[in-house]
Amino acid sequence: MQAFERLDSDTSKLVVLYLQRVGDATPDRIAERLRLPLLTVLATVRYLDEEGLVRRLSGSDRIVLVESIPDRRQLV
Repeated sequence: MQAFERLDSDTSKLVVLYLQRVGDATPDRIAERLRLPLLTVLATVRYLDEEGLVRRLSGSDRIVLVESIPDRRQLV
C-alpha cells in the first residue's frame, strides 16, 4: 500500500493499521484501544480524511478505510 508508506506520522500509521484490522471504529474507540488522546485521534482522522485514506460512514461517526486509495503522484 503506497499510501501507507508515504504517511509521515506514526499515529497515522497506527490508526490505519488498526482500521485494517478491525474494519471500522469510532474515534473514541480508536483512542481507547490505541491508548492515545482523543484529540490526537480526531486530528489524525481529519488528516487521513483530507488525504482520502478514510471516510465516515453515512449517518454514523464510524470511520472506515477507503477501498481504493488514490496515488497523489498520479494526480499531479
